[in-house]
Amino acid sequence: MGLVSVLVATILIKWPYAEELFLLFLVSLPAFLAGLLEDLTKSLGWKLRAFLTLLSAGLSITLLDIVVVRVDLPYVDALFQWWPFSAVFTAIALLGITNSINIIDGFNGLASMVSALMFLGFGYVAYKVDDSFVALLCLVMVGALLGFFLLNYPKGLIFLGDGGAYLTGFLLGVVGILLVKRNPEVSAWLPVVVCIYPIFEVLFSMYRKAVLRKMSPFLPDGLHLHMLFYKRLTKLLLGVKASKLRRNASTSPFLWLLCSLGVVPGVLWWNSTPHLMVSAVAFALVYLFLYWKVLMRRPPSWAS
Repeated sequence: MGLVSVLVATILIKWPYAEELFLLFLVSLPAFLAGLLEDLTKSLGWKLRAFLTLLSAGLSITLLDIVVVRVDLPYVDALFQWWPFSAVFTAIALLGITNSINIIDGFNGLASMVSALMFLGFGYVAYKVDDSFVALLCLVMVGALLGFFLLNYPKGLIFLGDGGAYLTGFLLGVVGILLVKRNPEVSAWLPVVVCIYPIFEVLFSMYRKAVLRKMSPFLPDGLHLHMLFYKRLTKLLLGVKASKLRRNASTSPFLWLLCSLGVVPGVLWWNSTPHLMVSAVAFALVYLFLYWKVLMRRPPSWAS
């Protein structure tokens, strides 16, 4: 596992914050185990996976005091002064972002590059506010993900798996929470906007399943945006005779660009809540336009 090897290297060469990094990866192990067991058995229920992820969240909250302390909304922020509310909100947020990375995994280079872009965005802001611990953690994750990416894209020589996706998503959530908690000048909407692609994918997926399709929001389906790109748009662009591998590799760059629509505004306006809120709404509109107008109803004229 590439990400675990980075932890070992971090400790052996005695980088700054080695103890903090070790404890953070330690509390992340249940979340990683949830994905790894699913990789090995292919039959681990979503309830057990959620329990193990929430266990990691609980350990990070109680042992490392990693909690959401504000959302930069009037009146709502007062609720976060009550620790039980803050803890529950944090656990749910970490569960959501962890699963979101697993959901977008499935095409060569997709989850790894998207995650690297988001860690780069967080790392840049951490550098701007002189938060060396968060910046170092982002650097570690970017290095691990890009090293994996070189072997995963475009031919898929190795795969992230649920274990890698769960660990990546959990640490992504931790970084976002720490960056806001440790630096009052950072808007609480920064993690939302930087990670908005996988977050909105999960929220829209749950709405689509529960409301539109009248099914359990926890059951998988084949109608995620990245799947529709693969099934429809790559055929339009490359032709129906294009190989599955070529279509697989051609899917991810579209989603890298979509992810950047959240990362770039986050980097530009990391300390401006109004700008970030507008960016979040703009992303949602772009996503829905792509999903409904372009992919579900008619072929895009520029791809015909």
